[in-house]
Amino acid sequence: MRTLLAKDIAPFTKILAKMEIKESIKIIFAGSKQQGEMVSEFVWAIIENYYKAEKDFFNFLADIEGKTSEEIADLPITEFVDLIKELFSAKNFPFFKSATDLVAQKLTI
Repeated sequence: MRTLLAKDIAPFTKILAKMEIKESIKIIFAGSKQQGEMVSEFVWAIIENYYKAEKDFFNFLADIEGKTSEEIADLPITEFVDLIKELFSAKNFPFFKSATDLVAQKLTI
């Protein structure tokens, strides 16, 4: 998986909007939760709602993995879950924190 870049923020925030989890994100990243707990809740919100933006999510994963969206869609479930775990690992937490902050700020504007 390549490093997440600034160009990844727009498609990712579009996915979050389609998943309709903006309020959940505000709750997840607010308060004094530990990073691991926030990541766990965030991953669950994504998994629970990814069907709402499945094509966009597969395209996003394909881009950062250097594969086609069809290849991502055809991954065995264990590999797909491992990919999601890697995506939301500690190394990418700053990216997701920044992206979700942008989504939350848009709600208050």
